[in-house]
Order: sequence, then C-alpha cells, then structure tokens
Amino acid sequence: MRKSMGEPTLRRRLVEVSRHLYQDGHNAPGDGNSSVRLSARYLLCTPTMRHKGELAPSDIVKVRFADGSGVDGTPSSEIRMHLAIYRAREDVRAIVHGHSPHAVALTVAGHSMENPVVPEAIQTMGGIPTVPYASPTTTDVADAVLPFALQYEAFILERHGTVALGRDLEQALSRLEVVEHTAKITSVAIASGGARPIPEAEAMKLRAMAEEAGILRRKPTVRAGVVTNNSALVDEIAKRVLKRLDR
Repeated sequence: MRKSMGEPTLRRRLVEVSRHLYQDGHNAPGDGNSSVRLSARYLLCTPTMRHKGELAPSDIVKVRFADGSGVDGTPSSEIRMHLAIYRAREDVRAIVHGHSPHAVALTVAGHSMENPVVPEAIQTMGGIPTVPYASPTTTDVADAVLPFALQYEAFILERHGTVALGRDLEQALSRLEVVEHTAKITSVAIASGGARPIPEAEAMKLRAMAEEAGILRRKPTVRAGVVTNNSALVDEIAKRVLKRLDR
C-alpha cells in the first residue's frame, strides 16, 4: 500500500502540476484548478485568480470539506465542482482540471470523444464524454458533472475544459494528458477526412480487458438518469434540488 503523502509534499505536488499544465499549454495564466484530498476533513486546492505557472506551496489553499471554505486563502472558484466529485466518489483522491485547447475545440465543433478513435483512451478511461455547457464557477457545473463523475474517469466540460480524476495527482494528470493527446489525434483525423471511432464490439472488448486487469473501474448501473448504487451521489443531487426550490 502506498504511504500517504504529508501536507508539505502535496502542496509541492499541486504547484508542480499547475506549472506543468501552464508550461505544456493546457492553461492560460489564470486558467484551470487542481485539488487533492488531505484528510477526511480537508482538501488542498489551487487558489483563485492566480497565475498557475507561478504558484508557491504557500499559495495552495487548505479547504474545509464540510463547506468548501478556505482555511488560509480563497480556493478556486470551481471548488463546488471538486467537492461534488469527492462526495460522489470516495475512491477519487485527486482532481486535475485544465483548459486543454484541442479537447475544448472539439466540443466547440460539436464532436464528442465518448467513443474514442484510439484504444488507449478506452483502456484507461472507458470513454471521454462531453458534459453539456453550464456557466463556469456556478453550482450548475457541479450539478452537471455528477452523473459523469460517477461513470467516467475523465470528461470534457463543453466550451470549458477537461476534468480528470485519479487515485493521486499523478494519475489524474496522466489521464488529462491522454485526453488531450486523443483530442489532437481526433482533430487531425477530422481534418484529414474523418475520425472513425473504435468499433463498438472492439471497444467493449478493450473495456472488458482493462476491467479484468484492474486498470479500469467497472461502471455502476444507471437507470432513468438515477444512479442506483451510490447513495452519496443521490443525496448530493437531492440536496441541490432542494436548495434550488428554496430560492
């Protein structure tokens, strides 16, 4: 079992991930956000309104899991989305969100990667769906991502950016990079005459192989838009619906 990292190490890793995303062109200076579970009570998250390529460990914000408030700063304006995902998926320990240009461009063009064109994207994530557009930083984003967060390991927010989940920051970052690499291949294929997805029979085979090998998590059952085997997600959705009715 991997030894848990302490707070100083996780702060450094968040800084490194943020710098990597900026330097590799996933984000403009103020774009994107990442977080990691610190304990049952706290998360660590990148700050709002800061150049993500120039962060220091002391800039990382400790966030109360209970209400999303910052202990030592102001967390990303997308903290609601992060909290919603963590509450729905106990196995997710880290979230990386970048405004990866090729992935976003495909959503602008109306092209989905839910059925990928390359096997690696299927084997590592099962598929890469597009979450319908919601105004960034609002509770609408958190509401929109919940069903996708339970079903997939990464997804693209329409006109906004990629969200990748993982057991740690390394895995979440790796998944985000697989999404963008797949988006680049897909974009070139479209420009060359057409992007043909992996045939469904082969896709099912690849998913089964990855699940058997423990690389890919088995998808839970969803019926009529309701997740049937995750009470945390159902409770979260119900809570948000009640808040909307009280407005």
